[in-house]
Amino acid sequence: MGEVNGGMRRLGKGALVTEALAVLAEDSGASMADIANSIGVGRTTLYRHFGDREALIAEVARQGARMFTDALQGARLHAGLGLEAVERVCAQLFTVPDVLTLMFADNPIITDDVFAEVEREQSAGPGAASTGGDDATGEGGPGEGDPVEVIIRRGQGDGSIARDVPVEWAAMYVFLTIGSGHLYDVSSRSGDRDQSGRAAALELTIRAIRKTLSPT
Repeated sequence: MGEVNGGMRRLGKGALVTEALAVLAEDSGASMADIANSIGVGRTTLYRHFGDREALIAEVARQGARMFTDALQGARLHAGLGLEAVERVCAQLFTVPDVLTLMFADNPIITDDVFAEVEREQSAGPGAASTGGDDATGEGGPGEGDPVEVIIRRGQGDGSIARDVPVEWAAMYVFLTIGSGHLYDVSSRSGDRDQSGRAAALELTIRAIRKTLSPT
């Protein structure tokens, strides 16, 4: 009983979700017992908060989608040339490696359906109807679409991105290249959270995107 009480004192539900996300990024098949042991709480703490593993995974997925969206918005999507904004997107998304792992896994936990669910939640949140500017996923008003597509169009308009590259293809290329760079870092990591290796992987990612999208 003391173990459960100690765990509850240390971590509330939100913190448990964040810790579980990191555990699942290391082992997506981790059981409730594995997750509890890695976090340092009793299994009963997890069951009390989430009921079962499926519910915990759903909470982790939603939290990961929110973290991804927050990182994306941290890229200052409005500022500078379009290609510069794309490069900032790369840098910002590299700051959430566990989220990227759960998105690019063979059996991803964070999926398009989860992003759609989180977007609906945010759109229905307090003040959502009265925000005249940025929405949760785009850089302009509602309906402008994928934020990466928005900044690619802007880049084509300001001349920093080649105009003959289809916008949807370019956005998918950026996303997949970020995933490839992240997975390269994970697979080649010589030590736990090797920051020098991650910086090198980010540089390779940005270089590839810049070479592909820049006007010739």
